Amino acid sequence: MSEEEQKYKSEFTKLRFYYIGGRWGYAIIRLIDSSKEVKVRLAKCKKQETFPRTEKYKWEDVPAEHVKDLSQVQKINFKPTDNFDNIAKEIVKELEEIKKLQEKKEESSDEKSEESSD
Repeated sequence: MSEEEQKYKSEFTKLRFYYIGGRWGYAIIRLIDSSKEVKVRLAKCKKQETFPRTEKYKWEDVPAEHVKDLSQVQKINFKPTDNFDNIAKEIVKELEEIKKLQEKKEESSDEKSEESSD
């Protein structure tokens, strides 16, 4: 590892994994970055063959050294709690709007199928 890579290396101290199928899952990782800041990372991951077996659709604690056995294809780090709270509120609002749109679409589809059966 080059001196530059070592300079920006993070230390991983905690790993929770949520397996969704195939080799895919989500990880919540506690890390200490090169500036000694403690952060929480949310990552969509692809498991490597050496990653421990985990149960599907269940959050599980995995030893932090297994972060190296995950390919973190998408990731975001959080530090201040208020940043996460603000982001989470906006995501929940968007998901609620999507749910309402889906319900309207289903209602419309149900009405059309009732009309065609008359």
